Amino acid sequence: MLHSGHGGPKGEEEERRLYGLAAAQGNAQAANCLAGMLVQGRGGPPDEVEARRLLGLAAAQGDADAQSILGGLLYSGRGGPKDEVEARRLLCLAAAQGHADAMCDAALMLDEGCGGPKDEVDARRLLGLAAAQGHADAQCRLADMFYEGRGGPKDAMEARRLLGLAAAQGHADAQCSLAGMLDDGRGGPKDAVEARRLFGLAAAQGHAQAQFALGVVLYEGRGGPKNEVAARLQLGLAILQGVDYAQSYMARLNNVADGRPSLEAEAQQPRATTARKGASEDATAQVEDAASLAAAAARADAAMAALLAEEESKAEKARRKKGKAKAEKKARAAARAEAEAKAAHAEAEEHARNQAGQEATASAAKAHAAKEAASVEEPPDHFICPITHSLMIDPVSAADGHMYERRAIVDWLVGHSTSPMTGAELKVTTLFPNHTVRGFIRTWQEAQRSRGQ
Repeated sequence: MLHSGHGGPKGEEEERRLYGLAAAQGNAQAANCLAGMLVQGRGGPPDEVEARRLLGLAAAQGDADAQSILGGLLYSGRGGPKDEVEARRLLCLAAAQGHADAMCDAALMLDEGCGGPKDEVDARRLLGLAAAQGHADAQCRLADMFYEGRGGPKDAMEARRLLGLAAAQGHADAQCSLAGMLDDGRGGPKDAVEARRLFGLAAAQGHAQAQFALGVVLYEGRGGPKNEVAARLQLGLAILQGVDYAQSYMARLNNVADGRPSLEAEAQQPRATTARKGASEDATAQVEDAASLAAAAARADAAMAALLAEEESKAEKARRKKGKAKAEKKARAAARAEAEAKAAHAEAEEHARNQAGQEATASAAKAHAAKEAASVEEPPDHFICPITHSLMIDPVSAADGHMYERRAIVDWLVGHSTSPMTGAELKVTTLFPNHTVRGFIRTWQEAQRSRGQ
């Protein structure tokens, strides 16, 4: 097992030195720990070449942890040349000793045919063994094989059960996949409320697909009340992570397709006023950006003008093709329609003038209230460290699937070997920086400072 450093940089230097002495005497566990520090660059500069050498010594002694970690380095080509065949051999050796991580990684190579022939049946068997140990990633991957019928018969109900086990451990992929099955009623009854909750949990971990799905669910009001503002926020987060169809969906919400306004073709001026008002309200709901508001209104005006011009052109061509009598009849009908449209337009303008003052006052009050609310907005729950209950500065992900402030979880691991959230034993205490969430936190802080000015 790899351990977190103690006592700061100087403490890690001493820890690295002591592990080196023990590893030189053939201690496999010390070699594993030292290799982990070399890979992560703790207690000194990173050295993946030396880490790979140390892991090779420990792996030769039959140490399952070393075999599993070295297999991963060989598969990715870190610290030396890539060797999928040897990676697969080492992972299978560790898997034969019941090493859950190795089972999961070996199953992936077998499933994809990396380093040897493809074997979906054995991949499914290994994932089943790892899943039985509570390995969340194995449960999620095995569920995928059950659902698609790879390596054995299809079983959507079992896939849903396995995803539920992994989702309960905070596995974001499992939460997103299970939510999709619940939302569609696959493998069991539909449950839109639980689907919405699971999409929210995965989205809070920065899962791009879940953010998109949650945005759709919130906008359509499935499993709970409709919330267009929150929907746009989730879609925006998915767009930031490069989800193309999130951009397309957002464009449809803004009545835009392929960069061109797509408004209903009606030649009546009151409809143009409605279109401009709708575009303005959409832009205001997103960020209350005056420039976006003006651009949206301009797009609506341009679209309506183009549509009116197109309809007029078509009508003119049709009149020229028909006889004189029919053309005169159409002209009289057009004149009557124009008179009716003018009358309706005049009535609408009069109504708009009567309500203009009230709408202006209400809009100003709403904008002021929104600005005040935004200036005191509390940070989202997933920006808060569950240990310190404060806004995270350096968020990291632990093996239990949860995010913590780095210093808080490091201090916790000094005296504990369990998850502070689930209480489960942490076999792997390696911490991974979550750059995505850290970027979202900084963006949120900048937004708060801007609103407070």
